Amino acid sequence: MRLPLNQNFAWKVLRLLVIFLLLVFIQACAPRQVYRPPLPPRSPVVSNPSSPQTSLPTARPPQVNQPRPLVEESKIREQDLKERRPTTQERDRDQPAATVPGREAPPLPDDSSLIAKITPRSSPQRAASLRLTEEGRKLLEAGDYPKALARLEKTISIDSTNPYGYYYLAKAHYHLGHYKESLNFLDVAESLLGGEPFWLAEVFAMKGENFRALGLSQKADSSYSQALRLNSGNRAASEGLSRMGAETQPSSY
Repeated sequence: MRLPLNQNFAWKVLRLLVIFLLLVFIQACAPRQVYRPPLPPRSPVVSNPSSPQTSLPTARPPQVNQPRPLVEESKIREQDLKERRPTTQERDRDQPAATVPGREAPPLPDDSSLIAKITPRSSPQRAASLRLTEEGRKLLEAGDYPKALARLEKTISIDSTNPYGYYYLAKAHYHLGHYKESLNFLDVAESLLGGEPFWLAEVFAMKGENFRALGLSQKADSSYSQALRLNSGNRAASEGLSRMGAETQPSSY
């Protein structure tokens, strides 16, 4: 019995498919040989920072004492200098002389030029008053006290806030024997000379002269001492204290 052509072709394909499946089944059921890769040749173990070290530690060469770098030494020295406490002499040198016990302040510079105090910012009244004060000062040095008094009285009438006019006016009254009037003008000058220690020392020295002339030894001594605290180079105060050494008679003002 002959099969048709199409059925014969289908039968052959089916036989080939069955044979292929049998071969696949037989290959799948066959035992597989475990693959073992060949061992690598032995070599020295190289340490890896990321993996734990399993090899034995290598022997370290003996340490040799080497000098430290100069940069590190300079840093240590700089740090030591910063942490080092200043000595007493260094502290006294850096502090103002007035704050160091037992150390006299250097004499302040003589600021006797009143014309130099006239600046572009000075008012016309202050400039005119300072010029008259300078003229009165020269008359006092020349010993013409009455004329100096008249000239100096004009200074405060032009500018009532001129402290130098009050000081030299008080000095003129002192030389004329008007000690109480001199002290009154000195009080006004002191109130206007708050920021000028040189001139404040001059005021207290002149107060000491007036107190000594009035016989007030304790007040004179206190005024002289205050003048020297403000300016250790004040000659009138130092000479006044020398003269006061022999005077012991108390009095009241």
